[in-house]
Amino acid sequence: MKLEIKDIVKVFPDGQNGLDHARLCIETPCFMLLSGKNGSGKSLLVRHILGLETPDSGEVLLDGKPSNRQLAELRRRIALVFQEPEHQILGLTVMEDAEFGPRAAGEAKASYKEKASKALKAVGLSGLENRLCASLSGGEKRRLAIASALVSEPELIILDEPFNDLDWDGASELLEILLKLHKGGLGIVVISHDLEKCLAHADRLVLMDAGKIIADAEPKALWDKLPGLGVRRPDGDISQLKKMSWLKAAKSSYEG
Repeated sequence: MKLEIKDIVKVFPDGQNGLDHARLCIETPCFMLLSGKNGSGKSLLVRHILGLETPDSGEVLLDGKPSNRQLAELRRRIALVFQEPEHQILGLTVMEDAEFGPRAAGEAKASYKEKASKALKAVGLSGLENRLCASLSGGEKRRLAIASALVSEPELIILDEPFNDLDWDGASELLEILLKLHKGGLGIVVISHDLEKCLAHADRLVLMDAGKIIADAEPKALWDKLPGLGVRRPDGDISQLKKMSWLKAAKSSYEG
């Protein structure tokens, strides 16, 4: 899948630029980290990608064709996992939630049950099918939201601040799941201001500021420039992160 964001401009009613000629190309599979300070335009860009906002100028192309002419196809192939998983959990039990989308779309029961079971297994929730969603931990709810997105068999998943409020165990389990999904051919875009948690595993880092894409390269190429780009750089150097992973350092921090 090739997704192109071409010179998107979005101006707010007060005259402020929400997006200022934003240009970006995403091809799957990928593991991309989209970062920038609050208000830089990350979430607004994603809303335009999904067709939830209409740009004042510019366009989004899906495989070379305007996305606004194929919104159903685009939203099947691209899934969004919200920052707060409770906002997209719609079923009473784990299985009911995983089945909700295809069931509501009128898909055959045998088909969506198989897809739901496969998705729950992929995120480590097999055996919890009859658990009430309200009884799940924060990490389990996050994984359920991912499973519900996987049921539609997307090619790209966009996750908004997926590590927020997770303890060490929850964060490490989630990262492992994302890496396995990526290895299996899925495109992953993580929106986060916290680079430490997955920068070592990303093949691409995109930074935004004031509605603009100000940097787009492999993390290693941007490492020395991060402080000047207004982004907090993790301690050490990127080669150390790749060798030891953020998880070991994070565990020490949690336990300390």
